[in-house]
Amino acid sequence: MVSCNPFLLPGHWFKGALHVHTTCSDGRLSPADVVALYRSRGYHFVVITDHNRRTDVSGLSAPDFLVIPGVELGWGCNELGQPYHFVLAGLRGELSWPVELSIERVVAHLRGLAPLVLLAHPYWSGMTVAEMAALEGVAGLEVYNTSAETDLGKGLSSVHWDDLLARGKRWWGYAVDDSHGINDDLDGGWVWVKAGSLSEESVLSALAAGAFYSSSGPEIHDFRLEGEVATVRCSPVQRINFLGQAQWGFQRRAGQGDGLSCAEYRLCGRELYLRVECIDAHGRTAWTNPLFLS
Repeated sequence: MVSCNPFLLPGHWFKGALHVHTTCSDGRLSPADVVALYRSRGYHFVVITDHNRRTDVSGLSAPDFLVIPGVELGWGCNELGQPYHFVLAGLRGELSWPVELSIERVVAHLRGLAPLVLLAHPYWSGMTVAEMAALEGVAGLEVYNTSAETDLGKGLSSVHWDDLLARGKRWWGYAVDDSHGINDDLDGGWVWVKAGSLSEESVLSALAAGAFYSSSGPEIHDFRLEGEVATVRCSPVQRINFLGQAQWGFQRRAGQGDGLSCAEYRLCGRELYLRVECIDAHGRTAWTNPLFLS
């Protein structure tokens, strides 16, 4: 088994928003107002990702709250004629954008600009599995994007994620807001990161390694594989899905009027990976990252 399981790692849990816009692009809140709002909601860090520009975040961090510079970049056209969208966290220096690059060279260039590169809202962008599978150097995709969900119902990209995992891509799944301060798109998707400290280097390293879980509501308290048995513990939910490729996995359901806070699954031996979804009565979900099985 090759994985980075945050529930087995030392460190502290930090709640973060990875994709947020401000008045410096097309958001309705200033950077300072964005920070104040997320801080009031119990977050520990936020990544400011205005479109195609690096927003100045100097002076916005505090000992108990971290503000990380980032950007959302659009480039080229996918098969459906829509731009590729990438979120960069930990943007170093000013943006440079060479022209006439292939998508492979674009991603390599982005990796030189920031230590964490994500594929944004693949369902909303009309990304195909072949296009995504060809991308190298991307840490993962947005498994849930609040803005894309409240905009037109295309915020959930779990099928895209499973398509890639089944083809051997070792990508992580990130829940985000993509908040613009429009259409109730704030505090709907976040990550809980297990890191050694609330520093940019520690948080971004954990995010790149998969040492986090994502959520739009439920909390996951533990997820581990001991022998052939996987166990998850969480806040009370209605369904827990154990997911491998194709038909491998199982769903546990709560009894009528009950809540389900723990479930087990015994591997059948054919799973290439195993991830878990915990879904509450309102459809809000928490996603573990996959355990990759040999």
